[in-house]
Amino acid sequence: MHKRLFLIALLLLTLLFTLMATQKVSSIALNTTRLHEASGLAHSLIYPDILYSHNDSGGEASVFALDTEGKLVAEIKIPSLHNRDWEDLATALDPESGEAYIYIGEIGDNNARYPSIAVHRIPEPALTRADSVIFSASVQSYQIEYEDGARDAEALFVEPGSGDIYILSKREERVGIYLVPYPQSSSEINAAQRLGEMDMGWVTAADISPDNKYILVKNYPSIRRFNKGQRRSVHEALSRTGKSMQYQLEPQGEGICFDAKGKGYYTLSEAVPEEPQVLYYYQ
Repeated sequence: MHKRLFLIALLLLTLLFTLMATQKVSSIALNTTRLHEASGLAHSLIYPDILYSHNDSGGEASVFALDTEGKLVAEIKIPSLHNRDWEDLATALDPESGEAYIYIGEIGDNNARYPSIAVHRIPEPALTRADSVIFSASVQSYQIEYEDGARDAEALFVEPGSGDIYILSKREERVGIYLVPYPQSSSEINAAQRLGEMDMGWVTAADISPDNKYILVKNYPSIRRFNKGQRRSVHEALSRTGKSMQYQLEPQGEGICFDAKGKGYYTLSEAVPEEPQVLYYYQ
């Protein structure tokens, strides 16, 4: 009798700890159709409840600001740019000025045919709570060449503090890790240095936490979190196995970012016909 009670208690405790370890997932339907080919996601550094996204190749040269309830807050138009193949977004403070920037990764290249790719950055604008259109005239563009030849990529992030840009390639079973060190040049070609590879294939998105301790990397079926801590380099962290994270499978999930506190994370997929487009939040 006592043994049976002990086993029941042990089972209940195991169930309790399992439930505690499971993240709460919120599904938030977007109230806009402007992001039907969403291919990037980043958290504002100024507004805790604002996320940025954009459409991929052939879309307008615009970044869209969403609130964390799925409402479109603003469209940030960048008239001087053309969306050849935008694939990911990042936000970071400039190490010298401390100003908050949005980084736009024009890094898609399905057939590995472009001699160079580009990362553009614009200052984070002031936003109002009403739907609005904002024109960004201040743009810095960094032309980039991979040191080992052209390739497709859909994931980038900017390391807090250093300002270094990291790009993860896509179309390999073990994708490449590339570094474009700060300060990036807008007048000369920047070299993307290959640091190594990671045990993950077909990567579609990545982000680094605001405290520089964790990195999220996403491909179509899964998400992994890599523990960077204070002592490891980005390369060292990504060379490890990483921890599998909870993920609600999406139709074509190509966006991920941490929340404002760097604890939970959001994912976003392209839209599919006759289905609501959902922003997922894992906390």
